Amino acid sequence: MKNQADNLIHLVDEKRKTNDVFMKNSNVQIYTVASGKGGVGKTNIVVSLAISLQRAGKKVLVMDADLGLANVDILLGISPKLTLYDVMFKGRKIEDAIFEGPEGIKIIPGGSGILELSKMDVMEKRSFINQFKMLNGFDIILIDTGAGISMNQLSFITFSDEVILVTTPEPTAITDVYSVIKIISSLKLNRKINIVVNRVKDEKDALNTFNKLNETTTRFLGIELKQYGFVADDIRVNTSVMNQVPFIIKYPNCLASQCIDNLAKDIINNRKNKIKVKTMDEFYNRLLKVFG
Repeated sequence: MKNQADNLIHLVDEKRKTNDVFMKNSNVQIYTVASGKGGVGKTNIVVSLAISLQRAGKKVLVMDADLGLANVDILLGISPKLTLYDVMFKGRKIEDAIFEGPEGIKIIPGGSGILELSKMDVMEKRSFINQFKMLNGFDIILIDTGAGISMNQLSFITFSDEVILVTTPEPTAITDVYSVIKIISSLKLNRKINIVVNRVKDEKDALNTFNKLNETTTRFLGIELKQYGFVADDIRVNTSVMNQVPFIIKYPNCLASQCIDNLAKDIINNRKNKIKVKTMDEFYNRLLKVFG
């Protein structure tokens, strides 16, 4: 883990030296969605949030970057012909791996069992990241990463505009997400860290969870987090997972769906004040500096 962090510190230093300046009037906003542990409902939130944003008129791409246990396609009950694996290792074009999901969102499936990007050779890395220059016309890109702290997850955090960390009120989930924040802090990344508390009884429960985490990170890491909303504990979410239909579609008026809609509104209302990449070429440049 230390070697991974050291490698990222070196990459971040190189990135700073290039004077990477982002334009405020650009259209692409990149979010890396991560968690400290598995089973907190991260992918569920990513898919439903993408649908809510698409309904609001935004063009959304979901990239399943969990290169070990990709599950966006499983959640939707689909069997894609091409995945990120084919783009990375078989020379397929990234646009061929994009398929249309519910209500018009676009998805790049991850492909379970993929080795970490750090294990790719130089030519494979260059070929892979060059594919991202083909991506155009999106307002928001949501990158669903694996749980825990891996080189992949940290790399995607490095070049995203903002980080959305998903946790639950469970002590183990809070401890694990704090570990992720601690690593981000050690890299001295200038990234806003937004917290979404999932499976809460009510708003008070969410606020208590957030306050505990925020007090700890402020005191020991000097990082002030942003409460980015919460998602209510709703039995209909589990029912939707079993049916392989996003809960925001199957139960659009349930409490969990209302929470997702509120989160989407917050993202849209605050986009003007957020740092965005100017073009997909800028997205490519970030990838090159991280993985190249």
